[in-house]
Amino acid sequence: MGKRAGVGGIAVFRPSVNATAIERGCEGETVPLLSAPSRSGLGLAATRLFLGVLPPALLVLLVVARYLTGTKLGFDYKPLWDASRHVLHGASPYPRPEALIDEHQFVYPPLAAFLFAPLAALPFAVAAPLLAVVELAATGLTLRVLGVRDWRCYGVVLLWYPVLQNFLLGSITSLLALGLAVVWRYRDSRRGAPVTLAALIAAKIFLWPLLVWLGASRRWLIGVRALGLAIAGLFLSWALIGFAGLGSYLRLLDELSRLEQWKSYSAVALGMALGLTGGESRALALAACALVLLAIVLVQRRGREDADRQAFVLAIAAAFFFSPIVWTHYLALLVVPIAITRPKLSPIWFVPLAMWASYGQSDGHFWRVALGFSIWAVVLAASLRPAWRFPAFGRRVALPSAPLRAEGAYAAHRRGG
Repeated sequence: MGKRAGVGGIAVFRPSVNATAIERGCEGETVPLLSAPSRSGLGLAATRLFLGVLPPALLVLLVVARYLTGTKLGFDYKPLWDASRHVLHGASPYPRPEALIDEHQFVYPPLAAFLFAPLAALPFAVAAPLLAVVELAATGLTLRVLGVRDWRCYGVVLLWYPVLQNFLLGSITSLLALGLAVVWRYRDSRRGAPVTLAALIAAKIFLWPLLVWLGASRRWLIGVRALGLAIAGLFLSWALIGFAGLGSYLRLLDELSRLEQWKSYSAVALGMALGLTGGESRALALAACALVLLAIVLVQRRGREDADRQAFVLAIAAAFFFSPIVWTHYLALLVVPIAITRPKLSPIWFVPLAMWASYGQSDGHFWRVALGFSIWAVVLAASLRPAWRFPAFGRRVALPSAPLRAEGAYAAHRRGG
């Protein structure tokens, strides 16, 4: 029961004090009342479920499903694994251009086969899962190198279909993304940047627009070193296999483009889906690439504070336009421009999730080609803009650490609060 207390001649009813609280010397504290979960609490729980629990659960589920269906891991890695074993014996890893029938054949420069030679010493059943683990670690390390500390960004990226496909198929795109992150982070280093960029270009030639970015940013020495190391690496790797396949390599790439460009998500595929011929689509894509390269130079000449970042993003865009084939896992590279521009969670991190609507190859369907093309084009265009603040994602809501005390509420009432 409460007690009456005279205050200014007026009798008021004072709330009783919890006996246990008196014993502990905490007079005034009452047993907390049960209350319904707040919106902020429900939102935090949903975030932890969607971005904390779902990504690893989905990853495990996909791996288990592949093994139960007999598909297993490393479909794209198998040609690279075979090529590594070939080059270690001095043999050519390349098929004849006229014998090229699908994408399940080795078409990388030979340096890639040498770089992955250590894995080739292992049985494929062991090498493929090991590479998958390396790819997964590379994705997390990419975000770490770029200064992303928001755990939610890691969760979103692991829900991207391009990242998951890269993990399951054993493509090297996640390693390329890590290389891009290292080049950006250590862009002024005369040792780390040239070596990393040289390895990127030697493994995937379509990344050469990064050399234009280095030149436009007056990092001539780094660019020259990177180009020299890339050429030296290509020459040496081809020399080790007696220059096997060198004479027909360009014809091999041309035949590969003719067979597969129409079912990817490239600018060439979009042109062909609109009814243009392969040659016309390729010409338009190269024209777009040239315009983006020009934009790199113009942006750097303006000399604004954010010019270097914008030029770097434009170099990645030029690489996408230059490549006649853009597979789904290529979109895993988008983590780099997003992380550089917005290291905290914002709507742009969710855009690549739309690739779940068109997983796999586009097969020339216009809506699928347009969707994949739009995703990488929109992400790269949005990454050119300065970082925006999105209150819905970045606002912190202060939550009370304990329910309002009865004594405090009574005192507030007395003061007119």
